[in-house]
Amino acid sequence: MNLQEVNSNFARAIVYCRSEAGDNKKLQHQSRSILAYAEKQGYTVKETFIESGKMESLTYNSLRLRAKYREFDVLLISELDALGNSPIEITNEINYLVENSIKIISLKEGELNADTLPTLFRKGFRFVK
Repeated sequence: MNLQEVNSNFARAIVYCRSEAGDNKKLQHQSRSILAYAEKQGYTVKETFIESGKMESLTYNSLRLRAKYREFDVLLISELDALGNSPIEITNEINYLVENSIKIISLKEGELNADTLPTLFRKGFRFVK
């Protein structure tokens, strides 16, 4: 399936919420915000993953496996750092998902892909004189 063919009215979505620190209030807020966005956009939410801690968890690995088998079309996250702790880790995860025809949408940054990442990473750095 081509990413341009993903129509929000028919797209199967997975909601992914993550807090490395295990902040339950943050996770609940993420979940409510993303689910409200999904409903407004017409996505069919197949599953919601809520996790605390590192990216190596069984929850995230399950999500990656579902992407490999194309069990969903869109991954909805609250912000970029849900997919990793460093630019390299985030880039690797986004490339993996896009290679498996998954569209990634962040509520904060918009659509995430190889074309949008460099600009987003540049915004995160400040030069010190």
